[in-house]
Amino acid sequence: MVREIKFTELEQLLLSIGFVTIPTTGSQKVYQYPSSGALVVLPGYEQQAYVRTVHLVAVRRILSENGLMDSDKFNHFLNKLAS
Repeated sequence: MVREIKFTELEQLLLSIGFVTIPTTGSQKVYQYPSSGALVVLPGYEQQAYVRTVHLVAVRRILSENGLMDSDKFNHFLNKLAS
């Protein structure tokens, strides 16, 4: 799953499936899915920065484990952006 995905693209995906941004005092970015309380915490990427693979794997796992998006659909999203 090595793809070059910009942070803005990942953030748009999270927001489009219902995550909301939670304000923080640190440099990290925190997103919460209100009905389940699922959290995605990412480093303070610049909008056009490429997301590290370890963070893409973590997001895919959080989405899958919380029933928000299965792994195949997430991989399809990554492949679509990378092509």
